[in-house]
Amino acid sequence: MTNKKNYSSLSIAFAVAAGTLSTQVNAVDLGPVQIDGYIRQQMSMNLEDTVGPAGRMDGKGRLSMNRTTLQLEWSADLPKDILFKGVARKSWEQRTNFMKDLENASSPGGAFGAENSREYYEDSEIREAYLEIPVGERVLLSLGKQQVAWGESDFFQAMDMVHGFNYTWRSFLEPANEDLRKPLIMANAVIDFPEVDGQMQLLYRPGWDSEGQIGNSYDIEGGRWASAPYKGVHFPGATPYAYDHPEGNEDDATYGLRWNGTWNDLGYSFAYLRTFNPDPVMNPNPAFANVTPYKGGYTSNTATTFGEVIFPTIDVFGFTLNGYSEPGDFVWSTEFAYIKDAPFNVGDSTGAFTPGNCQTVLDGFCGIEESDVLRTMFRIDKNLAFTQDLLGTEKPAFFSTQLFNTWLLDHQDGMKLLVGQPENRKEHSTLLTFILGTSYMNGRLTPELVTGFDLSYGGGFVVPSVTYAPGNHWRFKAEADLFFDDGAQTGFGNMTAPDASLFSWFKGNDQLAVTATYQF
Repeated sequence: MTNKKNYSSLSIAFAVAAGTLSTQVNAVDLGPVQIDGYIRQQMSMNLEDTVGPAGRMDGKGRLSMNRTTLQLEWSADLPKDILFKGVARKSWEQRTNFMKDLENASSPGGAFGAENSREYYEDSEIREAYLEIPVGERVLLSLGKQQVAWGESDFFQAMDMVHGFNYTWRSFLEPANEDLRKPLIMANAVIDFPEVDGQMQLLYRPGWDSEGQIGNSYDIEGGRWASAPYKGVHFPGATPYAYDHPEGNEDDATYGLRWNGTWNDLGYSFAYLRTFNPDPVMNPNPAFANVTPYKGGYTSNTATTFGEVIFPTIDVFGFTLNGYSEPGDFVWSTEFAYIKDAPFNVGDSTGAFTPGNCQTVLDGFCGIEESDVLRTMFRIDKNLAFTQDLLGTEKPAFFSTQLFNTWLLDHQDGMKLLVGQPENRKEHSTLLTFILGTSYMNGRLTPELVTGFDLSYGGGFVVPSVTYAPGNHWRFKAEADLFFDDGAQTGFGNMTAPDASLFSWFKGNDQLAVTATYQF
């Protein structure tokens, strides 16, 4: 009965969304101002039961997301060839029965704390608002809230660390990075040097952004993308975000520079970035774990917290290179990011890697250690002509593969990527991804297959999808998000194995997702 009811809810919600989107909306030109954008309906349904602290939770066949998004984008021509650009976004969420169950989970307070799922996932913000100001013939200066993308990779971050990403409502599966990035208030100057086929880019962020705009945000509130087995567990009450830690104060200025150029047939770039560590680390309460807090600073209430989540500042040195291989008929690119003194949590609940006099039953609560890190990425993009005969595609299929590696240069046993996850970090962590995109019906029907494999810890993901574009405005997409682990767990929801893979934390998150978009 429950499954039938939720399948019906999915059908009804999609029908209502289609009816809402069918209202004719057109781009608006108001003299020098042009307004466009989209309205989008996104829904997802669980394909399996999920995992909470007590084990299996009822989830299969239930609607986990029903989200409506309106985004408006505008540009205005001003005197002196100045251009103003802006992006505003509003998202609405339905409190599905599955989300209500997470709110009422047996853990203290359930998911989302004093909020409910709708209040937690909805957003309303001016995402971008900046001026593009030409200065002479060589310099373009952008001032205001904006996005800057560095690097060559699509999936996992290597050099693209200017901004943090918001993974709370969709994890890493959203294909448009610009929808997940946290825009920042910056001064961004691009200086052309045509004599040497290059550009210099200078970034300065004064630290004027609102709270929470630094670092990556994960669903630690116990919601639909909380790591297994923490569905329904609200962590920020006992482990709050501390954006004012002296070694990671969001009000501190950050900056960077990047040289981008061509040499013969090669494209290349060099970059330096002073930014915040993308992934959060846990600064343990010294009264709880009997350890020294990071750099001697703890800013939260020691009487009511186990620890605080911080984003320490780091220095990143980057290099990219790309070109074309004529013998192989493919485009290749590579990326290197050297991170000085990247922070990692240490210690585990078994006591096998517990430094000093640490006293804790929680993985990663024995403090923060630093390690230099080298992240590398190698990518190949190629058109596959044989798919026209084999699969009947109207043109060669697009194929892309990316190999990521993270090398901990000062590796030690007991390092954790994210606190609470008991895997023992290896010196090298390697991920391999593939994309196969095909096209039919003059590009209106585009099936795609995206896969990824964790070569160090095991596990991965498979995302088959199909997108249908009946005209210039509509886009319909259906996909299955499927995860698999290495089988390290000894039971459903048992996450104590020290070699559990990254994708073990997605256990119970298999889902079917549909998206309807009207672009105007």
